Amino acid sequence: MRGRTVVAVAVVVAALAGVVVLGVGSSNGGGELTERWVSDTPRQNDRNHHAVGASEDGRVVVAPVAESPKPGLTDTSCTLARLATDDGAVQWRTTIDPERCFTHALTEPVVTDLDGDGQRTVVSATTENALVAYDADDGSEQWRAPLSTGEPSYGYGRPTVADLPVSPGREVVVSDIDGHVAAVTANGTVAWRASFADVGDDDVIVQSPPVVTDADADGEREVVVGSYDSLLVLTADGDVAWNRSTPAQHVATTQADDDAARELLVGNRERVTALDGATGETQWSTAFETSVQFVSAGVVESTDTVSVGTFTGDVVALDATTGEERWRTTVSGDGQPVWSPVVADLNGDGEREVVATSRDGTVSVLAADDGRVLATYERAVPIETFVTLADLDAGTNGTASDGDGPTPEVLVRYGDGRVVALDYTR
Repeated sequence: MRGRTVVAVAVVVAALAGVVVLGVGSSNGGGELTERWVSDTPRQNDRNHHAVGASEDGRVVVAPVAESPKPGLTDTSCTLARLATDDGAVQWRTTIDPERCFTHALTEPVVTDLDGDGQRTVVSATTENALVAYDADDGSEQWRAPLSTGEPSYGYGRPTVADLPVSPGREVVVSDIDGHVAAVTANGTVAWRASFADVGDDDVIVQSPPVVTDADADGEREVVVGSYDSLLVLTADGDVAWNRSTPAQHVATTQADDDAARELLVGNRERVTALDGATGETQWSTAFETSVQFVSAGVVESTDTVSVGTFTGDVVALDATTGEERWRTTVSGDGQPVWSPVVADLNGDGEREVVATSRDGTVSVLAADDGRVLATYERAVPIETFVTLADLDAGTNGTASDGDGPTPEVLVRYGDGRVVALDYTR
């Protein structure tokens, strides 16, 4: 194991918008994380844990910001806030009924052009039992669709945009905390609904985003949804393809062997399991002594690696073909939970880095090949989710306007509602 060798000092200063906690970066590993901006979106709630959304080109950044329930809340206490890419200033805010305002009021949003008209849409599931689409330019509501036709519910995982053969254009596939799943067209019409209750799972908790992939390599996409206790695979039309009583709080997909079907990586509590995408049979299963987390952005097919965070302060790289541990690095000296790592080439040198956050407020950049620590950034505020990567310098022609090439910045969602944008250099 590699221990973190630098402990940063946090400086607290008073500001008009509230208490701003300044972060400090370390470059002892040969790299450096530099603070670009901190958003002016503070809340008296240190449990904000729904990640930032960003368009593929990095020009639109939207943060879900939530307050704790208390008297005196307004309709923007819980909000989606579009942040300027150059300084993090708030450009617009959406509204939520104050009675529906709490930490899960808004999921991580997806930002994309749904219908091919060149206009971006921001889509998030809310505590108003609704999937809501907003105009990315001004935040105005375009449409909303109910998450559930029964008891009101709310979303948790990010909606997933995919092209299913159910309507022209692309669809939004959304799940709610109670196990309902829906495919919604670009104009807000519900194309189909499904539920874990369809296979007899009436009491489930769903937190991960739906995964849309051709799991069985038959040329048609499937929708894969995991719960704390089971896995549900649906056809593109919303029919049940198969299900397994395998805990699947976290779901990702990869191609890690020689057969055509993809592998479904599922995890919950103290285990990560790889299932055959066609049959659901277990290919390998790796046990941990603590709970683990991972997301699709932490899976790299070209190296057959899946990076996971543990609740005892480690980042662990697993061989996606065998489940064997390749390396392990401690990034939280206090043994705080480490959230799902994200893998990307952060500085355009052709080498991938692993970005991991921990509850103690630390952001760590590790070398993907061996887990050595390259850089850290610390702020004395809890972090409760994974980072979002976006090229904030993308110019009008889709290339970087700052001369650093198409390299992403690291957007960190802190528990106090603020977002910190970091540049990585080495």
